[in-house]
Amino acid sequence: MSDPHGPQRGPAAATDFWFAQIDHRLSRIETMVEKIERQVATIIYIGIAVLGVEALRVLILA
Repeated sequence: MSDPHGPQRGPAAATDFWFAQIDHRLSRIETMVEKIERQVATIIYIGIAVLGVEALRVLILA
């Protein structure tokens, strides 16, 4: 029986290049997202610390 989709061919050499480019770009994007996540977390923790210090200041001075 013959294959209804035609003969099977291996991937062209150009597709390996494009997949490598996509993988490289995605890894760079993932690295940037991780950096941004760390910066956002740092800002949130600093904000919580400032609120805690202000709350202590209000409680001590009250």
